Amino acid sequence: MEKRRRIRKSRKASSVFLRLFMLVFVVTVSVGIGRQALRYQEVQEELAVVTAEIEAEREKQLDFDSRKEYYTSDTYIEQIAREQLGMVKPNEIIYINRSE
Repeated sequence: MEKRRRIRKSRKASSVFLRLFMLVFVVTVSVGIGRQALRYQEVQEELAVVTAEIEAEREKQLDFDSRKEYYTSDTYIEQIAREQLGMVKPNEIIYINRSE
């Protein structure tokens, strides 16, 4: 009879220890998963911000390329030569408006 009590007590102690261990394990794993989910969300937000920045820079690059193309065109060079340097093409007649 006493031997059975000891066995029951040791089983109860083992069972309590096992349950406590499982509880600590589940809580630890849950906290770890929660932290990983939070970090994943932060990384996703950072990715969205960086993606938006990349798209803005691409648009700036396209704008820069189009302006570069315009500034190196003959039309722009001719416009600047006429407006800022007062140059004319051969055989052109210049009219000066003195009322301005």
